[in-house]
Amino acid sequence: MYIGIDLGGTNIKVGLVDSEGNILEKASIPTNATSTSEDIIKDMATLALQVIEQAGFTVNDVKSIGIGSPGTPDCENGMLIYTNNLPFRNTPIRAEIQKYINLPVHLNNDANCAALGEAYAGAAKDVHHS
Repeated sequence: MYIGIDLGGTNIKVGLVDSEGNILEKASIPTNATSTSEDIIKDMATLALQVIEQAGFTVNDVKSIGIGSPGTPDCENGMLIYTNNLPFRNTPIRAEIQKYINLPVHLNNDANCAALGEAYAGAAKDVHHS
């Protein structure tokens, strides 16, 4: 199982998915864009832990966390360099999330994540380009 976190300017959405891409549990909360990046990260982690618990699992059942974020990520180093509508500036989001949930964390731009999701489990699932 995996946790997916969609960090948005208006909402934080979290889903627990299995290896087939099936959503087992999901939840969302409003993003408090006037909060600090630390508070938003805490909200993300808290919501992820709630989703895992609501689904009847533990963190030990989850393999990793994926975060889709607006702005400019440094995917390799787990840094959120800049977001236009949220208070993230050179924020080590991977390390900060891992303070709450000790799992591998993968970060990418939300548009890239949406495209990958469509290719893997959505409208483009069976589309092949030759």
